[in-house]
Amino acid sequence: MASVFKKLISKEFGENKYNKYFFVCQKSLEDKSFDSKEIYNDIFDSLKKLDRNSIKKMQDRLNDALFLAVRISKTYFFSFLFYLGAVFFLITKAINPIITIISIILMSICFIAKTYEFLINKYCFIDAHIVLVYKTVLERIILLKEIEQSSSSSNT
Repeated sequence: MASVFKKLISKEFGENKYNKYFFVCQKSLEDKSFDSKEIYNDIFDSLKKLDRNSIKKMQDRLNDALFLAVRISKTYFFSFLFYLGAVFFLITKAINPIITIISIILMSICFIAKTYEFLINKYCFIDAHIVLVYKTVLERIILLKEIEQSSSSSNT
């Protein structure tokens, strides 16, 4: 299972580009000189020739990914409370012990999957940095396209 941000960048640019960006960020973290110009320039060069509608769609997908990442973080605590409450309920009710054990095991598997998803998305610093660079590039391109459009409309 990959983070929401990794899925987005891989889908937008391909797995090879994602890996390139990841290793550039990882190297700069190790060197303690977090410079994202290389990633910024590469993304900018990839996107500058796209039309405004394509950029807007990419920005919409980015916003959806950001929303999903925030939702995963916010709903985890409620999932945890629900899991504890359901386990407590099953233990306190006079249900056949085999059914209780099987139910708790199945719920634990689901909760472990939810916890894994939460941790992957919570601690993906490098992916978050790549997404911030991507967001900056999209905003810059939209701004440049608006300036270009307004200057071309004022010339006519």
